[in-house]
Amino acid sequence: MKTLLRPSVFVCISIILGASVAAAHHAVQAQFDVNDVQTFTGTMTEVELINPHPYFHLDVETPGGEVVNWSIESVALNALRRMGLLKQLQVGLDYTVEYNPARNGERVGLMTAITLPNGNRLLMRSQE
Repeated sequence: MKTLLRPSVFVCISIILGASVAAAHHAVQAQFDVNDVQTFTGTMTEVELINPHPYFHLDVETPGGEVVNWSIESVALNALRRMGLLKQLQVGLDYTVEYNPARNGERVGLMTAITLPNGNRLLMRSQE
């Protein structure tokens, strides 16, 4: 009886843990307002090439002249690599970012498109 019980307990625990890990990935609509697309131009201050989603940090000047730092979440690292974008992102250069703002009002966004210093615009997510 013990021999049959161990595998079934193991299977049950695996299913429960697997479900909790799958649910851990954030829902984009919960964190970001996907119906609102905003734009800013800023200077890249840091590039975090981390999985599952890289972050770009940019200094943006407000209409009042204050410089604030924004964190923009991007598409997956592999997608950026396939686009050839990793070699084009450089600290110190200006980029125009289109993004969905965070619902909680923090200076965090989900990138929908980026315009490179050479003028090329790359669409990251559908804006529909």
